[in-house]
Amino acid sequence: MAQDIKLDELLDKHFKAIGQDKLAKVQTMKMTGKVFQMGMEMTMNIIKKRPNLSRTEVEVQGTKIVYAIDGQNGWMIMPFTGSSDPQDMPADQLNSAKKEDMDGPFFNWKEKGNKLELMGKEDMEGTPVYNIKITSKDSTVANYYMDAAKFVILKMKAKVMSQGQMADVETKFSDFRESNGIQNAFKIETMANGQAGAQITFDTVEFDVPVDNAIFKKPDVAAK
Repeated sequence: MAQDIKLDELLDKHFKAIGQDKLAKVQTMKMTGKVFQMGMEMTMNIIKKRPNLSRTEVEVQGTKIVYAIDGQNGWMIMPFTGSSDPQDMPADQLNSAKKEDMDGPFFNWKEKGNKLELMGKEDMEGTPVYNIKITSKDSTVANYYMDAAKFVILKMKAKVMSQGQMADVETKFSDFRESNGIQNAFKIETMANGQAGAQITFDTVEFDVPVDNAIFKKPDVAAK
C-alpha cells in the first residue's frame, strides 16, 4: 500500500499530539481510578517513577492486590491465592511490565532495541488509523493503531505469554484528556482471546508528585 506519510513524520505528529516533550521531563506519574471486571468494581492506584519503577494497587472487597517493579525485579501480593506475603512476579509478566515505561514504546525506540514498521492505513470501526508494527528486542510483536487525524493510539494487539500459554490480547484506549499539556487515555478496555477482560476508567492523572522509592521495594517478610 502506498503511504501518504513516512514513519518518522507520523511519530513526530504523535509526539506533538500527546505532549511528549513535556512527558519526557516528568519524573513521577500517579493515576487513580476504577477497574470493572467479572461483575466487580475495584479501586486502582498506579504510581510510576523514572527510570523504571512502578506500583499498582487494586482494592477489592477490602483486600489489596499489589504489583510492583523496583527497576529490575518484580513482586506481587495476591491475597486470593491464600497468602498475603509478597511473591516474585513470574518472568513473562515481569518482562511485559518492564516494557510499559512512562514514555511508551515509540519514544527512543531505537535505543530500546525496538524495530518499527508502518504497515499501512486501515479502517478501524469507521476511523482511519495507521497500523504500526513493533518488534521488541526479545522478538515479541505488537501492532499499534494510531488515529490518522488525532495521532493518538486507539488500539494495541499482541500475542502475549501468560502463565505458560500464548494469548491474543487486545487493548483499546479512549476518552483522551489533557493534564499539564500531556494527553492520556482515561478509559482502557482489554480483551484476551476474544473474551472481554478488564475495563479501567481513570479519575485523576497527576505528574511530579513526591514518591518514596521504598514503596517499590519488596517487603521483607522476616521483618514482620
